Amino acid sequence: MFVQEGVADVVIRKLRQRMDSLYVGDPLDKNTDIGAINSKEQLLTINKYIEIGKKEGAEMYQPKCTIPSKGYYCPPTIFTNVAQSSMIAQEEIFGPVLAVQLFDDEAEAVRLANNTVYGLAGGVFTRDGAKGLRVLRQLRAGITWLNTYHPTFNEAPW
Repeated sequence: MFVQEGVADVVIRKLRQRMDSLYVGDPLDKNTDIGAINSKEQLLTINKYIEIGKKEGAEMYQPKCTIPSKGYYCPPTIFTNVAQSSMIAQEEIFGPVLAVQLFDDEAEAVRLANNTVYGLAGGVFTRDGAKGLRVLRQLRAGITWLNTYHPTFNEAPW
């Protein structure tokens, strides 16, 4: 996630507040925000990336939440002060882990967003619709959205 420096403190504070309210549990329970990881191997991979993020110097935040004793669960995790070269910024983790990077201006945001080998999807959130569309046109991503992200049903085919 790329956040403009001028609003970073507010955005990160609100992210943490939201994370504090997330319910980790049974994916079939309608009150669950974050369900189980699909396998023990994937949970081990996610935990490996979390350790890498800490070793690379990023600041980690995990809310105090109850993790079910049965199944494979990972608490929601956010990393700040993430370097562009960091593995957690460059590789897909496939878990509830968010790496936050700051940018100063539009050109830097586009450069950072396009500096990945994946580029599967991207979203731009802004009050300025023209700026948002301009940035979207510059992103090298398979699919992009403006002021929303992934507004489809996860169950629907792509």
